[in-house]
Amino acid sequence: MGPKPSYCYNSQIMKLTQLMESEPHPCGYLPGQTAVLQETVAFELDPGEFRQLIDLGFRRFGRGLFRPICHWCQKCIPIRILAKDFVPTRSQKRNFSKNISQIDLQIEIAKADEKQLERLAQLHQQFHAMQTKDKSWPQQDKWDSARFVANMAEQPFPVEVWNYIHKGEVVGSGYVDPLPDGLSAIYFIYDPEVRPMGLGIFNVLSMIEGAKARGLDYLYLGFWVPGSASMAYKATFSPSELLTGQKLWTPFPSKTLVDPPSRGF
Repeated sequence: MGPKPSYCYNSQIMKLTQLMESEPHPCGYLPGQTAVLQETVAFELDPGEFRQLIDLGFRRFGRGLFRPICHWCQKCIPIRILAKDFVPTRSQKRNFSKNISQIDLQIEIAKADEKQLERLAQLHQQFHAMQTKDKSWPQQDKWDSARFVANMAEQPFPVEVWNYIHKGEVVGSGYVDPLPDGLSAIYFIYDPEVRPMGLGIFNVLSMIEGAKARGLDYLYLGFWVPGSASMAYKATFSPSELLTGQKLWTPFPSKTLVDPPSRGF
C-alpha cells in the first residue's frame, strides 16, 4: 500500500510507521470468515494520542496498532462502558461480591523485569494451553509465551499490569492502558485452575470500579463482534456505546443486552 495520511493531530510526539494492509487470513472471532487488518508500529506515542486512534477504530498490543478493514463484514465494533453510569446485572453483582472478599488486586507497570516476565509467561502459557484445548487455538510453547510477554513489556508509554492474588498466588493478570478519559483493557490471562471463579468478568468489573475511582468516564473493551461467542460477554455490561462507521460513539441498543449463564470467562 502507498503512504497514508498521518494521524498525528498536530502532535509533536507520535511517530508511526507507514500503514500496511495484512494478507487475508482466518478470522480469530468468526469461524469460516476471512479477515484483513490495517497495521502500523508506534515508535513514539502518548496516551492522549492513542485515545484519538481508538476513535478511528484502532487497538494496540505493545507497539503494534491495528484495526480490521474487512469491508465485506464490518462486525468488529469498538465498544466502551460508561463507567460512572454502570449498572451491574444480578450475575455480575454475585461475581463481584464473591471475588472481592477473596482476591487482592496489585497494580504494577509492565517492564522488562525478569521476575515479572517469568511470572506472566508462565501464566500466559497455562491460559493459552486451556484455550488450545477448549477453542482450538494454535498450539504454543513456552518460548512463544516468553516472546508475547516480552513484546508487551516493550510499550510506547507506561502500561499497567493488574494482578489478581488468591491465597498468596497471582492467578490472573491483565494489561491495561490508562488513558485521559478512561481505562483500556488490552489482554487478560488467568490460571485455568481458578476458571470457575469467573476472573474474566471480575477483571472487567474491577476496571470499571478503577475507572470510577480515578474520575474517568469510560472503560474501553476493544471489539464487540456480533455472532462471536467469545465476545458476547461484552454486551452484558451496561450502559455502553459502540463506535459507528461514521466514527461516532452511539448507545448500544438495549434490546440486545443479555445476561447469559457464566461459562467461566
